[in-house]
Amino acid sequence: MPRLRSVAHNLLALIAVSLILRGLPANAQVPAQAQPRTTGFLLKTYKDDAGAHKYTVFVPHAYTPAKKWPVILFLHGAGERGSDGVLPTTIGLGPMVRERAANFPFVVVFPQCEDMHGRLLLGWSPANPDGQRALKILEQVEKDYSVDAKREILTGWSMGGYGAWELAAAFPQRWLSVVPMSGGGDAAWAEKLKSVPIWAWHGARDRSVRAEQSRKMVDAIRAADGHPRYSEPDESDHNVWLQGYDDDSLYAWMLAPQSDPATLKPVTSRLKAAAGQQAGMIPAPQFVPALDMPRAGYVRLGNEALQALADSVPKVVSRDMLVGRLADITDYTEAEGYGFSVYMSGLSYQAQLGRAAIKAYRKDRLNVQLGLSNAHVTIGGTSLSGDRHSAQAGPISVVIGHRRPVWLSIDVTPVVVDRKLRFKHVGTSFQIPNDNWYVTAPAGVSTRGFGMTEDKVSSGLVSGLYGRKAMIEQKVQGIVPNLIAELEKKIDAALANKSVTGIWPLPVYQPQLKVWPAEVSTDEQGVSLVMGATASAVDPGKPPKAVRTVPPLGIGVDAVPQSKKLQVGLATGMIGPLTELVVAADVFRIHVADTPSPVLAKLADPAVLVDIIPDLKRFGNQAQVWTELSLAGPINVVEAANKNPALEATQMKLKISFKADAASAEWKPYAEFDVSLRQSFTPSLAKPTALTRAVTLAPDAAAQIEVTGRFAPGYTPQETHIDNGKMQELFAAGWDDFLNAGGPPQMDLPDVDLGYTMLRADDVNWSSPELSAIFGPPGVKITNSSDKSLTYETKGPYSDWGGPYTLKPGQSHDFPITYPMLFRRRVATGYQMFTLPVGTHSEFRTKVAGTPENLYKAREPAEIAKAVENVPPPPDEKTTDKK
Repeated sequence: MPRLRSVAHNLLALIAVSLILRGLPANAQVPAQAQPRTTGFLLKTYKDDAGAHKYTVFVPHAYTPAKKWPVILFLHGAGERGSDGVLPTTIGLGPMVRERAANFPFVVVFPQCEDMHGRLLLGWSPANPDGQRALKILEQVEKDYSVDAKREILTGWSMGGYGAWELAAAFPQRWLSVVPMSGGGDAAWAEKLKSVPIWAWHGARDRSVRAEQSRKMVDAIRAADGHPRYSEPDESDHNVWLQGYDDDSLYAWMLAPQSDPATLKPVTSRLKAAAGQQAGMIPAPQFVPALDMPRAGYVRLGNEALQALADSVPKVVSRDMLVGRLADITDYTEAEGYGFSVYMSGLSYQAQLGRAAIKAYRKDRLNVQLGLSNAHVTIGGTSLSGDRHSAQAGPISVVIGHRRPVWLSIDVTPVVVDRKLRFKHVGTSFQIPNDNWYVTAPAGVSTRGFGMTEDKVSSGLVSGLYGRKAMIEQKVQGIVPNLIAELEKKIDAALANKSVTGIWPLPVYQPQLKVWPAEVSTDEQGVSLVMGATASAVDPGKPPKAVRTVPPLGIGVDAVPQSKKLQVGLATGMIGPLTELVVAADVFRIHVADTPSPVLAKLADPAVLVDIIPDLKRFGNQAQVWTELSLAGPINVVEAANKNPALEATQMKLKISFKADAASAEWKPYAEFDVSLRQSFTPSLAKPTALTRAVTLAPDAAAQIEVTGRFAPGYTPQETHIDNGKMQELFAAGWDDFLNAGGPPQMDLPDVDLGYTMLRADDVNWSSPELSAIFGPPGVKITNSSDKSLTYETKGPYSDWGGPYTLKPGQSHDFPITYPMLFRRRVATGYQMFTLPVGTHSEFRTKVAGTPENLYKAREPAEIAKAVENVPPPPDEKTTDKK
C-alpha cells in the first residue's frame, strides 16, 4: 500500500505541474552514443568450469588507470538471487551509488548468488560456490581495472549481511573495512574479527532478521577486546540500508575506519550523473507481464488533497518551465487612411506562477486554475509595410499580472481510454483585467514615408496592442490543448516506468507490479481513480505462455468513498494470485533455521523432532535433518467472522529430509507435513513517533492451525507413529514467536511529500475487500516547555502575518496545515524568525539550564527520559531589524 500511495502522489503532481509545461523544444536531441560505455554500471560475465556468470561492476565516471581506486564488494539479499546480473544492483548499495554516481569514488562489484534452493543465511559462505565465486569475481575486477588491493571493502545486506560477517571472519586480514547490514553470524568468530574495522547496522524494528543477531556479534567482539561500531536506528526495519547506505559519513569511514566518522571530510554526496553519463545508470530488471488484476485498488483525490497539491505547485516549478517562444504574428491595420501589413517576430514569454488551484466541482468536471504573475510577452521586432510607407520597431513588452495573479482557468473531464488516463478539454477562460496589464513603448523606431514619425508609430503600436487584448487572451487559451496532450504523455510515461509493490506476506520474492488506470469518476468532492495492476513473471527468463487475467478484486469506481482527503485503498485479494505466481515458479522454499524465529528453527533439530517422529531414533546421534517450509498453494486474505481481515494459508508444507551421518552424499526425503493456518488481525493506525505513521496488524485471536504428517513416499519407517499434536503445538509456538516478537507487525505509511506541502496518514480502515489509508494535513505543533508565556505570530505562503498568539507554559498550539509556516517573535534586537517545516513539532525551552529560552525540535518521550540533548535551531534562523 505505501508504494501504491506513491503512485497517487505522482499522478497528483503530474496533473498540475504538467499543465504548465511546454515539453522539449522541437530541436531537442538525445546525444548519440558513439562508443561503448567504460564507466557507470556495466554488465559483465565471469566464466569458470561451472559456466558463465553475469555480474555488474560500477566504474567511477572519473575513472583513470593512472590512479589506484578503492573497491567495494557488495553482497545482496535473498530476493535478488538469480542469474541476470542486474537484480543485485536494485536493492541495497546500488540505488545509493546511483544517487551519487557523478562523484562516487569507489569501484563497486555486484556478484549474484545463483543457488535458489540452498540455505539463505549461508548463501555467501566461503564454503559454498557462490561465496567462492564472489571472491573470484572481485579478483577478476582487480585485474581488469586499476584497483588498490589494499583497500578492499566488504559490505552486504540481509543474506549478504550474513555473508559479510562470515567472509570477514574467513579472511580477517583482507578487508580495509567491513559493513554488515541486517545480518548475523557465529559469536565464536569474535576472536578472528576483533581486529577487523567493522561498522554494523541493524534496524530496531527488523522482523525478518532480529536485531539481536547483530547485537550478539558486536557484544562478542567487544568482549574479545575489539572495537566495532554499531548503529541501530529506532525507526528502521529490515531495510536499514535506506539509512545506512544513505549516510555519506559511512563512505568516508570505509576509507579511514580508525577515525570517528563525524570528524571525516565527505568523499561523496548525492549528485546524480550528468546527462551524458545517464547511459551508465542501473538497468531496470526485465518486466515480463504474467498476471493482470483489474480493480487492484483505488486512489481518491479529494478536493482537500488537490488543494494541498495546488499550494505546492508554485513553489516547486522551476523558472525555466515558464519560459518559451510563441509563433510570429501577421496582421493588417489601417491608420490615417493608410493600410499596413504588420509582422511581429521573435515572440517569447516568461512568467511566474503565483498561485494555483485544483478542484473537482461536479460530475465529470475538474477545474485547474493557474495564477500567472509578472508574465512578460516580448515582441522582438515589428515591421509595418504599406504603400510608400514603412517602419521598423524594436522590442515591445506586454506585461500581465504585475499587480496580482491573472487566472488561467481550464475545465477538463478525466476519462480512461485503453488503460490510459486522458483529459477531455471542456473549456478555458482567461481574462486580463484592464488595471492589471500594460504595454511598453518599443525600444527604438525607424520610419520611411511622409507623415510617418517615431512617436506616431510607437503610440500606434502600443494602442494597437491595447486594442488586441482579446487576441492576447485567445493566444494564451490556445496553448491549453497542447498542455493537456503533454500532461497525458507524462502520465503515460510515469505509469509505464513505475514499478510498485503492495502488502506482501513473504520475506522474499516481492513481486514487481505496474499499475494502470481502469476507471475514473469526478464528483463535487474530488476524483476517484480505480487502478488495475499487472505483475511480472517471477523469473523473466521463463515467461508464461499467456498473461492470466483474474476477476476484478476490489470495488468499482462508484463505490469509492467520496472523501475530501487523499484516500488510498488496496484490494487485499491481490495476495492470492500473486502468491500463486510464486508457487508456480517453485521458488518459495525456506529452511526453518533461516526464519527469524528460533522456535521454528527447532523443527530442524533431530533432538526435538525425535519426540514427534520416534523413528528418528534408528539413526542415533549422527543423523542430520533438513526441514524446509514451502508453499503449495496461495495465501489469501479473507474476511473473518468478526469482520476483520484474516490471513489464510491452507497449503503450506513442512518437508523433512535426512542424512544418516555427515559423510552421506545426499539428503533423502523422510517425512512431510501439511500445514493449514488462519490468522485474523485488527488493523489500526500507529504512531511510532510523533512524526511517523504505520499500519499495525494486531492478532485478535489465536491462530487456527492444523498439521497432518506422513512419511515420504519411498521411505519405509521402523516406527510408523507420528505425533501430529506435538508438531502442531511446536509449529503454533513458532508462528506465535514469529508474529509477536517485538510487538505486532507494522508497515510504514510514509508521508505524501508534494515538494512543498505534505499529507500524513491520519486513519486506517478495513472494509472488505479493501484496506485503506486516509491522508490529511500533518500540521505544525508548538509546545511551550518553559516557565514563561510565549507570544508569537505566524504566516503561511499566501497569507499575511496572523496573531499575536500567546502560549502559556505547559500548553501546545496545533495548526492543521499542509504547508511550512513562518514563526516570529519579538526579541531585544528585533524579530527572531524561523521556518517551521510542515509535519514537525517544535518546543520552546532552554537547551541548558540557565540559558535563554528558544525554539527547538521537540523531544520524543524516550529522548526526554534519556535526557538526550536536542538539535540546534533550524539553520534558516534569521533576525530582522526592529521597526
